[in-house]
Amino acid sequence: MVRKPIFDRRLKIVAYQLRYQASETLEESLFDPETEGSLLVLHTFTSLFQDGQIHKVPIFLPFPNSMLHSETPLLLPKKGLVLEIHPSIEVTKALIQHLKVLKKQGYRLALDNFAMQPHLMPLVKLMNIIKVDFSLMQRNTIIRLVKALRKAQITVLAQNVDDFETLMFCKKVGFKLFQGPFISRPAKVLGKEVPGHSAALLQLLQQLQQPNITPAEIEELVIMDPKLSFKMLKVVNSAAYQLSRPIDSMQQAVVLLGHDQIRKWATLITLAENTDKPEELTRNLLTRARMCELLAETSGARQKDSAFMVGMISLLDLLLDVEMDEILRQTPLDNSIKAAIKSYEGELGQLLRETITYEQADWRTVLNSSQDQNLFDVAYKHSLHWAEQAMAALSETG
Repeated sequence: MVRKPIFDRRLKIVAYQLRYQASETLEESLFDPETEGSLLVLHTFTSLFQDGQIHKVPIFLPFPNSMLHSETPLLLPKKGLVLEIHPSIEVTKALIQHLKVLKKQGYRLALDNFAMQPHLMPLVKLMNIIKVDFSLMQRNTIIRLVKALRKAQITVLAQNVDDFETLMFCKKVGFKLFQGPFISRPAKVLGKEVPGHSAALLQLLQQLQQPNITPAEIEELVIMDPKLSFKMLKVVNSAAYQLSRPIDSMQQAVVLLGHDQIRKWATLITLAENTDKPEELTRNLLTRARMCELLAETSGARQKDSAFMVGMISLLDLLLDVEMDEILRQTPLDNSIKAAIKSYEGELGQLLRETITYEQADWRTVLNSSQDQNLFDVAYKHSLHWAEQAMAALSETG
C-alpha cells in the first residue's frame, strides 16, 4: 500500500488516497474494522506532520464494486474515510439505492476519474466529491463542468494535474482540491547554480562517508556553517536525548550521536530551511531516503552507507529548482552515487529504482523485484513514520 496526497488551494494536505495491490485477503482486512489491516490504514496512512503539528487526515479508499452492491452494513469510521467509486462500475438501481443508504449513514462519496461518461451521470448528484480527470477533457469543457458541479454544491477535485502551470489554471476555474504529479515537477530554472548552503551540505555529506574520519575532523566541517552547528547542538540538547548535562561542542555531539546521525541531521536541518516549498516535497524526500537506506540494510548491500544520500539527492533538484545534471556537476559526489541517481546504475541505482517503483504503486514491477516482497511494505511504513518524526524534531529547532 502507498498513499498519494490530495491538496487544497494552499497546497496543504487535506487527505490521502490509498493505492494498494488488490487481493481478496487484503480487501477483507481493509473493510473489517476489527482486523489489523483496518487499524494499520487508520494509524499509518492518515497521519502526517504539517504546520508544526501532528494531524490526522481522511483517506480516500477505493471501494470494491462487490462491496458497493453488498447489503452488509459498513462499520468503518465515517470521519476518517471517503469512499471512492471507480468509473468502471456498473450503475444499477440497486447500486444507487445502496449509495443513498451509505450517504444517509454519514459516509462521504467520491467519484473517481470522471470525464462526463454517460453511464456515470446518475451517480453525480449522490457524490460529495467529483474527481475530474484533467487528462481526458478539453479545458473549455472542464470550465463548464466545474461551474455546473459547484452550482450543485459538489466539491470538485482536479485529478492528474501534471505541472504547476496546470495547477494555476485549475485554481483559476474553481477547483477546490488537487491531485497529481505536479508536486514532483516544480518549475526548474536552467543554469541556476546550487545555493551555497546546499553545496556545502553536499560536500559535508560526502566527506562524512570517509571511514576513517575523526570526531575532530567532523567538528571542523560542521562549524564552517554557524547556523548548522547551532541547530545541531539544539538537536543534541533536546529532550529526546535526555542528557545529564548540556553538550556545548560539536566534537562532543559527534561522539554522542555517531557519524550516521550527524550526517542525517545535517541533511534534515538544511532541507528544513527551504520553507518556500510545500511540506509534502520534503516529506517525500525524507521517506524515499530512509526507505533506500532500509532496503540497503536488509539486503546486505555493500554500499549501504550511501543509500540514504542517494535517496535524498534524487529529489534535490525539485527542492532547489535546479536541473539534476547541474547539481551533479557542481557537487563532489562519488561516481557511483552520480550514476545511481542519473541512470539507476549499480547496486545503489537498483535500490533507488525499486524504491521509486514502490512509491508509484507499480505493483507488477515490484512483484518482479529480486527483493523480498514483504521488505517493501515494512520499509515503506517505517519510512513514513520516520519522516513524520524527523519533521517534528526539525520544527523544534526552528
